[in-house]
Amino acid sequence: MRLVRSMILGIAGIAMLGVVAAWASNPRPTSNAPARMEWTDDGPILVTPAGMTLYTNGADATTPGKSTCSNVPKKSYADEQGGMGPAPLIGAKMHKSCAQKWPPFLADTDAQPVGEFALIERPEGGRQWTYRGMPLYASVRDRKPGDRLGLGGGFFGGFGRGFRFAIVPQHFPAGLKLVRGEQGLLLTSPNDRPVYTPTEAAKKPCERCDVNQFKPILAPAMAKVAGDWSIVDDGAGRRQFAFKGKPLYAAPEGLKDSEIEAAGAWDIVVFRKGPGIPAEIGKRLALIGDVYTDKNGMTLYTFNCTSPARDGVRCDDPGDPAGYWVALCGDAKECARRWRPYIAPANASSVGDWSVVDVAYPMFTTNPGVTYPPEVPRVKAWAFRGNPVYTYYEDTIPGEIWGDGVKWIGGSSIMALRVPGRGEQH
Repeated sequence: MRLVRSMILGIAGIAMLGVVAAWASNPRPTSNAPARMEWTDDGPILVTPAGMTLYTNGADATTPGKSTCSNVPKKSYADEQGGMGPAPLIGAKMHKSCAQKWPPFLADTDAQPVGEFALIERPEGGRQWTYRGMPLYASVRDRKPGDRLGLGGGFFGGFGRGFRFAIVPQHFPAGLKLVRGEQGLLLTSPNDRPVYTPTEAAKKPCERCDVNQFKPILAPAMAKVAGDWSIVDDGAGRRQFAFKGKPLYAAPEGLKDSEIEAAGAWDIVVFRKGPGIPAEIGKRLALIGDVYTDKNGMTLYTFNCTSPARDGVRCDDPGDPAGYWVALCGDAKECARRWRPYIAPANASSVGDWSVVDVAYPMFTTNPGVTYPPEVPRVKAWAFRGNPVYTYYEDTIPGEIWGDGVKWIGGSSIMALRVPGRGEQH
């Protein structure tokens, strides 16, 4: 098992609550709640009765009892730095409202608050469900139960004021948390380091990798456990937490993850194994860390766009203005030359975050047009969380990332698709 060397904390809002002395069971919505919890590769997420993913908006935290996601499309944005006043949005006539992109999770007329679910009034009428004080939304990017495409093609959506998954907090023993890494959902200690367990056939440990350096995660005298959790004897008469029968240890502060991996004596503890990736998708170390690649080792990229109106609206969906793409390249023809969809095999099928989608190529025809005009031919291409992935024309050898970080001040950017949970832990 290759060690996940670093964790991306709070990815898509999955940081968990977990400081409890006596642990018995995890909180979950009651049976008559309007939504239920479902375990996913991103953690325990709220879904509708039909199984559609629910989200919250970080901006709503500043307006208790109200939703900041309006049903009125914005046509301009203020130049906050230059103080030049309102500036028109690209393709303002096609700009959708926040509520059009993120439909509020509405309640029936006779609905009543239950548990941690409450109700707020929508400005356009109707009532919207909230969970733990945060209004709940769906995403138009999700087409079927189980889809979690609302945050787009990167692992970094959902921070700050943006949208993120509606996570159901979990109480784990000893303040342990969940973080999404390459291998799946991983247990981490309160200091955000991976939690370890000895390998079944451990090699001779390195000088600083013995059990005396790794500290057992101890259980208080009154601690209770259930399910996959248990309490074992640590060999010194103390109670130690275990997960799926494996005793849990915290790594020494001064020991790098790469040293632990090289020793071969310790495995990280995977709470929920990830689904893996398609055979046509590779990984390679680049200057920015590990990135996903095509089968030839060439870096894959995603186009990401959030409206400069700062209203939570993405501008990289089919039907959105093509001008955001054009701004990165100069004109439509040049963009199509630089960024090439990664074509999927005819028999390709979805695996985890990866799917096959119809991509318009060339992406658009004229600046005023849309990113996916109906008259443009489609190709079957790989997509990561619903966002098509591309190779870049200036990358000529595996590992190059010349296309990474191309940005426009209007909200659009091209980013290399990073593998989650990679890089060195210091």
